[in-house]
Amino acid sequence: MPILALTGSVGTGKAKGSAPHNAPADVILVRDRLINLGFTWAGGAAKGDEKEFIRAIKLFQSICAGSGQLIGDGRIDLKKNTHEWLESENAPRWVKIFNQDGPGWKCTSDFKESNGGYCSSWLYNRLWWAGIIYRGLCFFYQIADAPPMWVRECSPTKGGDAVGHASHETGIDMDMRLPLLPPDTDKWDDLGSNGYKNKRFHKSAAIMQLTAIKLAMDTQLVLFNDPDLIKRGLCSKYKNHDQHYHLRIKPASKT
Repeated sequence: MPILALTGSVGTGKAKGSAPHNAPADVILVRDRLINLGFTWAGGAAKGDEKEFIRAIKLFQSICAGSGQLIGDGRIDLKKNTHEWLESENAPRWVKIFNQDGPGWKCTSDFKESNGGYCSSWLYNRLWWAGIIYRGLCFFYQIADAPPMWVRECSPTKGGDAVGHASHETGIDMDMRLPLLPPDTDKWDDLGSNGYKNKRFHKSAAIMQLTAIKLAMDTQLVLFNDPDLIKRGLCSKYKNHDQHYHLRIKPASKT
């Protein structure tokens, strides 16, 4: 377990009681831990109140809280929740998903990397497991023409506001385009309004995908408006989700 031997609080606000606030050695410890976890834009920080340093703390806190929006206060109190998360072996990392692929999934990369090309390691790792399960289900049910899960926008480079999304700010949200029937299995076209009714929609593959997501990704929500799949308990209805899935994962445990 990483030990972050802080002497006081770090980040926003002021000292409380006799413990120091933003002691230089403490700031360096937090900064280096954040860099190690992939929040590299904190690297230039020399003081605890610097904008990009605080931004990295807020993003880290928001991931740990399981929020799709930036809700962190940017403050790390000694031996409290954020400090404990920074010391955890299971602390979330910030990783690139743009133009990546894995077993059973592929990032479409038809969007701006800066607006959706990054996510938490929690989301990334669970996606790998979902992809493996998806391929296994397709093999078992003999769906030979099933395309990959088409991963699309997650979160911006440093988290925060994502154009076209009300959430997607913290690397725990992900959009996926719908699977298509042959001869379009290598395409990830936007099927538009009522996309789940489109004759190109590969519903059997979608059932396998959403089943794998349910089994592997420990989601808070999966939004997609196909009434049949909603009845199966695989997703929920939400406006503007006729042509893609939107999922958000739950936070992991500290240990």
